[in-house]
Amino acid sequence: MLTTKRRVPIDVESILTLMELGDYLYPYTIRAVCLLNVADHLADGPLPIGELAKATGGHEESLKKTLRYLATRGLFKETETDVFALTPIAELLRTDHPYSAREVFLSPVVCTRAMEGLDHALRTGEPAFDAVHGRPMWDYLADHPADSQRFDKVMSGVTAMELMAIVRSVDWTRFGTIVDIGGGNGGFLASLLGRLSKAKGVLFDLPGVVAGAPEMLAEAGVADRCGVVGGSFLVDPIPPGGDAYVLKRILYSWSEEQVISILSRIREAMAPNGSVFILEAGRVEADSPPLARRMDMLIFTLNGNGARSIEQQRQLLGAAGLELVNVTMTPMFPIIEAKAA
Repeated sequence: MLTTKRRVPIDVESILTLMELGDYLYPYTIRAVCLLNVADHLADGPLPIGELAKATGGHEESLKKTLRYLATRGLFKETETDVFALTPIAELLRTDHPYSAREVFLSPVVCTRAMEGLDHALRTGEPAFDAVHGRPMWDYLADHPADSQRFDKVMSGVTAMELMAIVRSVDWTRFGTIVDIGGGNGGFLASLLGRLSKAKGVLFDLPGVVAGAPEMLAEAGVADRCGVVGGSFLVDPIPPGGDAYVLKRILYSWSEEQVISILSRIREAMAPNGSVFILEAGRVEADSPPLARRMDMLIFTLNGNGARSIEQQRQLLGAAGLELVNVTMTPMFPIIEAKAA
């Protein structure tokens, strides 16, 4: 007896959507135009492709092909034949844009390659980075200064977007000294102190990481109000006497035991009635915003840990002698404030 299979209707819209979602070429193409500073050269208005190629050092036909591809996603537009311009999205790739996202797309290739090991991470819960490169990310970056500096720039690239949410959600004027733990090259602390005329700051991170901080602080005009201390928050003394200790995108990279150790040592170092702020994409379970879920997945890929729920963070704070006193929701992440229990 012959049987016939029922023909499945072709869902063209779903096929096209899936192809677009799985287009891994897209972020690498954005990376390429960022490396050529294409957006900067279009800041003053549209340019013919010949002029743009000459200005960026690009190959004319290749650059035209690329911009036409990106235009299908609303990134750049062809205003007339062979003439290209920025779109509102592409404006964010300018280096001088106040909320520039350019650095975000220039992540070290060693980090993007880690995503090749996601199947291993899904099977084991172990970091994809370790599976691909044979060692933890922080160990790798410690031995590769150029990649470490690039990674730090990527993290700084998000700072401008985070800053407005942070400034509007917390009254930072109540703190005399703000200590940024794991603060990278000082971009966030410099921007924060620039908005606070009286506050002082202390930047604390690995010596190689903070090496370029004095220049950053000087450019921001706050070098005279900000100290720089090199060290590891895992083993070295925490700068003492701060009124506010900030941990921005730090704790979800570490195990529960390490987090408790970090928080306990901050608890011992901070001034009486001091505060600890945790600024990272903490989960709010079903209501967790897409940005938080994206960051959760990224940290899982690189470190094998990830975002913790508010309740999980409350418990870790308690184990370190701290009490969660306030949670402020922002579009970027919840801001958790804790004090000595």
